[in-house]
Amino acid sequence: MAVTLKRKRGAVSYKEPSSEEDLSDSSDQERTVRRKKRRTPSRRSTRHQQVDDEDDDEDEDEDSSQYAFREPLSVRIPQRVSRNSRSRGSRGRQRISYKDLSSGEEEEDPDADFELEEVQAPRTKPPTVAVRSPRHPKISSSKGGPRRKLVLGAPLKPNSAIQAEWKAAEIPTDGHKQAWASLPYHVLLQIFVYAAHPLHDENMKPTSSIPWLVQVARMCSTFTKPALTALYRNPPIFATRLTRKDLVHHLIMPPSNEHEDYRVMVKRLELDATQMSALTDAAHSVADLAALVKSLTTLREIDIFDPIDRPPFRGRLRRLRRWVYPNELFEALRQTQLRLRSWRWNSTFCDQGPLWLKTIHGGTAFQSLRELTFTKFHPEPSHEDREDREDLQGQPTTEELLASAIAVLPNLRTLSFESCGVVSWRMLPLLPDNLTSLTIINCGELLSDALQAFLATHGAQLEELVLNHNQSLDLSFLVDLKRSCPKLEVLRMDTTYYSSLAMSSDNEPLYDTLLGESEIPSWPSTLRVIDMEYLRNWNSKSATNFFSSLIEAAEELPWLQEITIMAMVDTDWRQRAAFRMKWSARFKKVFARRWVAPSPHLASLRAFREWKEQSKVEEKNDSFIEGLSEQKADETENARIADTSDSDVPLLPSREQKGDDRWGSKRLRSRSKATGSYDEASENEVESEGGEATSDGDEDFFVQGRCHTVIFRIDNFRPREEIYNEADFLDAEPSGDEEWNGNEDNDDEGGYAW
Repeated sequence: MAVTLKRKRGAVSYKEPSSEEDLSDSSDQERTVRRKKRRTPSRRSTRHQQVDDEDDDEDEDEDSSQYAFREPLSVRIPQRVSRNSRSRGSRGRQRISYKDLSSGEEEEDPDADFELEEVQAPRTKPPTVAVRSPRHPKISSSKGGPRRKLVLGAPLKPNSAIQAEWKAAEIPTDGHKQAWASLPYHVLLQIFVYAAHPLHDENMKPTSSIPWLVQVARMCSTFTKPALTALYRNPPIFATRLTRKDLVHHLIMPPSNEHEDYRVMVKRLELDATQMSALTDAAHSVADLAALVKSLTTLREIDIFDPIDRPPFRGRLRRLRRWVYPNELFEALRQTQLRLRSWRWNSTFCDQGPLWLKTIHGGTAFQSLRELTFTKFHPEPSHEDREDREDLQGQPTTEELLASAIAVLPNLRTLSFESCGVVSWRMLPLLPDNLTSLTIINCGELLSDALQAFLATHGAQLEELVLNHNQSLDLSFLVDLKRSCPKLEVLRMDTTYYSSLAMSSDNEPLYDTLLGESEIPSWPSTLRVIDMEYLRNWNSKSATNFFSSLIEAAEELPWLQEITIMAMVDTDWRQRAAFRMKWSARFKKVFARRWVAPSPHLASLRAFREWKEQSKVEEKNDSFIEGLSEQKADETENARIADTSDSDVPLLPSREQKGDDRWGSKRLRSRSKATGSYDEASENEVESEGGEATSDGDEDFFVQGRCHTVIFRIDNFRPREEIYNEADFLDAEPSGDEEWNGNEDNDDEGGYAW
């Protein structure tokens, strides 16, 4: 194939020589082509022309080594030629030819047009044309080693770049090492729990914390019990596939020669219902589950979950064998003295109706429940839609049956609903009125009017309210929030919605507007956390009312420490930019806490001791050297003012009266200017602070200044199910395709850079 370009470039051949004769013939042919091309005029200096004439005589004696390789859909770069084969001051360069391979002697190959040819040429001989780009890949392989292939379309290597090492700050110490073995058990337990969290990820994949805790338990006899307690507090049964059966049997029947009783360490069980049949083996999994519950005498929480119940809340494509709650499990709970605090109900695991839940809650083990979660509970078709509605008159609905099952739990304080259709205006009034935490996630039937009515009657004791992914819920309930929930501390709301099917697009809000223009939210004074993410489907006036209500209530929110607001305002990009700059500055000014650097003198005992000694020395020098003359000067000045003037200006305090003045190791101002410029500096500081306060706008806002986290973002970002960030697009380039740094010297090649 022949390629015609505007500038003439040398022919690059990707032809593979079939024998040594072909190689020599092609070399002679290349020399002939080069001689002919030298006769054509070109823009060259006189020095280059003289070099060309000398090289014409040397071409016959030089050995031009050529290499050609043929690989389907890949290109191999030849090895470097040893320095002995080069002439003095020479350097190998690659020349590429695009000439058409029309020789009839060659075999027909679909990849024959893309073959590489290497020509070893002396450095003093300038090439006819430039064919090398500064960004051309450079790959060198060692002698005798396998040549690396560059396959077109090959995936990039993961980004394994070495991160810059952080240089630890030098802290003066006495060289004493902490006696970790002398720490009490409860301190070591908290250290190991914090250092090892989490033992597995959300997909039940084990982390490196599990082997680390095992190593720490074997390191020292003092570490054994706290390390094993941190490991067995929530045993990673389904995170260890190979040793799952051994772990279950080890908890059921520990060896008699063990020094520690692992069964009293377990506080929580997280069980994957999709793998419950493989707990130990297919025949004994149910019996082993019941035996496991009986053996754990300190068990408090049981969470039997399905991984598919997490976002995006869509069912799996293939059917799995359905697992149901076995009767042996509840029988084991009745025979033990366990007092559960947390439990999860999933309707897909129940082979009986909601009325059966009430009988289970009547057991001793469930009467102590404080946290309860319902997943995938949906109402039955209404009586009006059914044909036998006359026979169903007077029968309780699903909402009433669930409410009756909840009512028999006297200690219940935390209630959660996930993907439940029963959460509606029928269900909410039937819930207990002593709840301290309410979580409603992905419940499409929840409306703001029903929630506002529920909070008005049942929100007096509510301290935490979490409302995530509810497609029909707007923010109208915030208008009476201060009166309805006077003890509310945590408010979280995520308006990201998910489609019912992977190929559908029904994840838009089902409400007309998020907040009306005349609706102004009210905020309880006990709030500590406000987390409102991906707020959208409102206009700029409604957003202004929402933001203004927070700014104006700053004085009434003394406990607020964390505020996160991510909103989208559908306006022109210029107006949105100005809107964002205005409110971002206000929220930062009103709520953000000023960062104060930690004192370097408290880094260690030695640093603190040296600082105290240095402070004492400076105070001693001030009192004995400078203090005497200054005290006399102050007394003389006071006497002069008292005798010669009747002014109301207060006398300058003497050295003894200035007991509150403490000078550090670094004096920020001289004593001669301290007294005279103090009042002026204070007035200037007040004026500057006032100027900064009023420069943001015409109004002065109360500065709360206690929030350690202030995240405020306004853009036109559309939330997606999978949100990618910069790290998802950073991959390492293939070896040999590094970025050109501009330091390569190509002046002697006379080439082009493109």
